[in-house]
Amino acid sequence: MSGVYEGLMVIELADRRNQWAGKLLSDGGARVIQIEPINGSPGRWTGPFVQDTPDTDNCLDYWFNNTGKHSVALDLGHKPAQDVLRQLLARADVFLESTAPGTLATMQLDYAAVAGNTGLIYASLTDFGQDGPWRDFQMNDAAHLALGGEMASTGYSDATVTPIGGKGEQAWHMGCAFVLHAITVALFDRMTSGQGQYIDVAIHDACAIGTEGAVPHWMYFGETMYRQTGMHAAPRRLPPLELPTRDGKYVMAINQAFSKRAWDALLDWMDEKGVTGELRDPKFQDEAVRNAEYRQGTLIREAIRRLIAVSDAEECFRRAQTSGISWAMIRAAEENYDLPHYQQREYWRHIEHPQIGRAIPYPRGPFACEALQIEPRGRAPSLGEHTRHVLTQDLGFTEPEIAALTATGAIR
Repeated sequence: MSGVYEGLMVIELADRRNQWAGKLLSDGGARVIQIEPINGSPGRWTGPFVQDTPDTDNCLDYWFNNTGKHSVALDLGHKPAQDVLRQLLARADVFLESTAPGTLATMQLDYAAVAGNTGLIYASLTDFGQDGPWRDFQMNDAAHLALGGEMASTGYSDATVTPIGGKGEQAWHMGCAFVLHAITVALFDRMTSGQGQYIDVAIHDACAIGTEGAVPHWMYFGETMYRQTGMHAAPRRLPPLELPTRDGKYVMAINQAFSKRAWDALLDWMDEKGVTGELRDPKFQDEAVRNAEYRQGTLIREAIRRLIAVSDAEECFRRAQTSGISWAMIRAAEENYDLPHYQQREYWRHIEHPQIGRAIPYPRGPFACEALQIEPRGRAPSLGEHTRHVLTQDLGFTEPEIAALTATGAIR
C-alpha cells in the first residue's frame, strides 16, 4: 500500500504530546522510527491495559497512537546513544520532537547541530514554544484547555457547575494537527527549494486560536459566551438539546431551521403521538414565525421534548432523518462497531495483535481518499522491537558494536 507520505523517513522522539502527529505520518505511509527510553515511551504507561495488567506492550492508548511505527530503545543519557540518534537524523526527512526547550542543545542534537542534513525538516512541539516568558512553564492537556480558552466554553449549562476539559488529549491533538500541517507545507517547499527547515509549534498557540466563536464574539460584541450542555457555547443560555427517550436513551435534537417539509412531517408525527399542543395554529405555517418561536419561545421546544419522551431513540433518529431533521441518538462509542453504515464504508481496519491472539478493529482515518491512503498500516511496536534491525540495516552496525552498546546500557 502506498500513501501520501510514502518514502519518507521520520524520526520521532517518543512523547505523549507528539505521538499522534507521528501516527498520522505513519498512517500516510511514512516510515516512522520512534526513539524510546529504555523503559519505554511515557505513552506505554498511561493505561488502560489489556486485562488491567500494566505492561509496556499492552497499553491500549499506546496501541492507538502508534500504529505502524518502528521502535528503537535508546538511553539518550549515554553519549553513544546520542551518536546513534545523530546518525539517524543525518538520513532522515523529518525529525519530530517535543522535549523541553534547550534539552537537545545540551546533547548537540538541536537543529543547528544536525542541519548538515540540509533537507531535514526539524519539527518541535512544546507547551509554549522555544522563546517567550512562558517558555519553561510545564502543562498537561487539561491545563492547556483551561489556559487556551476552550474550557471556558465546555461543560454544563448549569452555571454553578465548574467548567470541564474534553477527554482524549484534545490540546495535544490540536498541537499535533498544526505540526502535521507545517511538516506538509515544508515538504512542499522542499520539493522546489531542496531545503529543510525548522518548525516551532506551541500547543498553547494552537489552543488559543481554537476557541471557536468565543474570542471573536467577545472582541466584536463585548459579550461572554456561555457554556451549554452538549452544545456550542452561545451568547445566551439555551434549553437542553439532549432529551430522554421512552427506551431510556437520549436524542440530540438539533433544529437550525424548520422547512415546510420538515415542519409538516414533524406535526404529523406529533399528531400520531398526541403531543402536538398548539402547533397546528395557522400562524406557524409561516417559517419565519416558527423559527422565531423556536429561538425565543418554549412552545416548539416543549412539544419536541414531549415527542421524544414517547418515542424510542432509534425511531427518533430514523424518522427525523427521513423528514430532513438533523436529530441523532447518542451512542456509546462501542456501539459503532457493528453499524452497517461503517461496515459499508469499510471504515474499520482489523490489525493483528499476536500478544493477545486476535485482531483489533481500528478506525480507518478521518476521511477516505484513494490518492492519500491514510489508514493504520500495522500494530504499534513492542518496546525496542526494531532496535537491532535499524542499527544493522540502516546504520551498518556490526554485532560486536551492538553488543558494546547493549553492555553500556545505551540501547535495548
